[in-house]
Amino acid sequence: MVSINILLIIFSALLPIPLSDSEEANDYAEVYIYRPKQFQGGAIVFKVLANDNVVTKLTNGSRSIYRIYHEGALDLKLKASVFTSKTVSFGVVKGQKYYLKAGYGDGFGSKLSFTQLGVQDGEREFSNIRLFHGKKIKVEDEDPDRSVVTNEDVYSKGFESFEQKSGKRPNLGWISPAKANFKTEVSIFSLQLCLKSDAEKVGIRVGFNDEVFEELKDVPISDKKCGYTYITNLYLEPGENKIAITLFDEFGESNFSRTIKYDESKQLEFRGLALVIGNSDYEHAHDLKNPKNDASDMYSALNKLGFEVLKFDNLSDVEMRKVIGNYLLKLEEYKVGVIFYAGHGIQHEGRNFLIPVNVGIDNAGEITEKCIDTGRILSRMEIMEVETSVVMLDACRNNPFSDVSTFSGNTMNGLTGTDAPPGTIVAFATSPGKTASDGAGKNGLYTQEILNHIFKPDLKLEDLFKQVRVSVMRKSRNRQIPWETSSLVNDFYFYEQSN
Repeated sequence: MVSINILLIIFSALLPIPLSDSEEANDYAEVYIYRPKQFQGGAIVFKVLANDNVVTKLTNGSRSIYRIYHEGALDLKLKASVFTSKTVSFGVVKGQKYYLKAGYGDGFGSKLSFTQLGVQDGEREFSNIRLFHGKKIKVEDEDPDRSVVTNEDVYSKGFESFEQKSGKRPNLGWISPAKANFKTEVSIFSLQLCLKSDAEKVGIRVGFNDEVFEELKDVPISDKKCGYTYITNLYLEPGENKIAITLFDEFGESNFSRTIKYDESKQLEFRGLALVIGNSDYEHAHDLKNPKNDASDMYSALNKLGFEVLKFDNLSDVEMRKVIGNYLLKLEEYKVGVIFYAGHGIQHEGRNFLIPVNVGIDNAGEITEKCIDTGRILSRMEIMEVETSVVMLDACRNNPFSDVSTFSGNTMNGLTGTDAPPGTIVAFATSPGKTASDGAGKNGLYTQEILNHIFKPDLKLEDLFKQVRVSVMRKSRNRQIPWETSSLVNDFYFYEQSN
C-alpha cells in the first residue's frame, strides 16, 4: 500500500486537506478513524486493517484519515492483539465522510470497541482536540492499484475503432447452485447467476420445471467479468427441480441447465431460536406498510432454515418487554439466537431504541421510559452462553416524533453506532444517522435483499450481509447503505449444506 503521511496543524477547527490540481473531494471517500485519549489500555497500540493490510496505527489519543478512491463494500478490523479484534462493515460512496471510533474497555464487557458514528457525532468528536494528545492528523492514501473495496472494473475502457463489432455468445457463471446436481432439505433456494456478455445488453429467460419463470430483456452489462448478477428465490417441489437458462444478445444465444433435488422427508432439527417482530400500525406515529410483511416473510424463511421462530406483530410497550423477556429465558436452551425487528426506531443520547405501537412521546425523557433499549438486550445476550447472536434491525426510518428534537439535541433520525458483544453481529438497514425507506413493494428494500440472499447455500454470515449491502446500494443508487458491527468468534451460515 502506498501511503502519504501529511501532518496537519489544527487550532480551533480542522483545516481542509490540500488537493492536487487534478483531484477533487468527490473523487474519493474519507474514513475518519480516531481513538480518544483514555487511561485504561493507554499503552496498547491498535492496528486498523483492511483485508489483512494495515491501514493505520492508533496510539492512545490519536486520529487518522484513510482516503479511498473506489465505491463498494468495506470491512475494517481493529486489532489490539492476536486474540482481540473488532470488525465494522459498511458501504463506501465517493464524496462522503465516515467516522469510526476506537476504544478500550468501553464496550459491553469486552475490552475492545470499534463503532461507526453518524456524521454529526463523528465531526464533533474528531474536531475536539481535548480528546487527543496531539494536534496532528495522519492522512493515509489508498493505493488505487490494490484497492480493498473495488467491486467494479476500475480500468479505463478506451474507444472502439472497429467498423463492425464482434464478440462471443453470452455466457454465465453458476454462483448458486454451484454443483450441476444439487441436493437440499430446504424448500426455498436462492438462484444466483453471473451474466457475461461482450454486448452492452443481454437478455435472460429462466425456465423452472418446464415453465417460463421469468424473462428479462436489455439487461445492461457493466463489465466483461460479471456484468450483471441475477438473483431470485425458487420454491422447490419434492423430487427433482429442473432449471433451464437461456441468454441472448446481439452475438447469439446460449443455453444452460442444472437440477436441484429437494428431499422433504428429512426434518431439520432446530438450529437456534429466533424472535421476529413487525410493528406497522402505530397509534401516535405514522403507520408503516411493510414491517408486518417483513416479519411474516422472515418468519417463513427462518422456519424453513431450521429455526424455532417466535413471531409477533404490533406489540405495545408492555407486550414487547414481556415477549423479549420470554425469548431471552427460552434462549438459554440454544447456542444460536436471532432477533429481527422491523418498525420505527430512534436514537437518543447515543443509544438505540425500538418503538412499540402504542407509545406517544411528548419529551425526550420519555424515550428511555417507554421505548426498548437495544443495548440492554445485547448486554443480556452477552452474559448468556450463546455461541452466536444475530441481530437485524430494519428500523432506520424517519423519526416519528420529530418534535422531540426541540426538547433535546441528542434525539435524531435513524439509529446510531453500537458495539457488538463477543459472538454477536448487529446489522442495520442503513448508516448511522441516516434513514431507510419503508419501501414501495411488499418488503422494505433491506429485508427484501436479506430474503434474496439468505437461501444461498454455504454463504458465510459476514459475506451474506456484504452481498446485501452491495444490492441495496445498487438499487437505491447509494442513498441507502446498510452496515454491521461484528465481534463474531465462530463461522455461521443461515443455510449450511450438509452433503
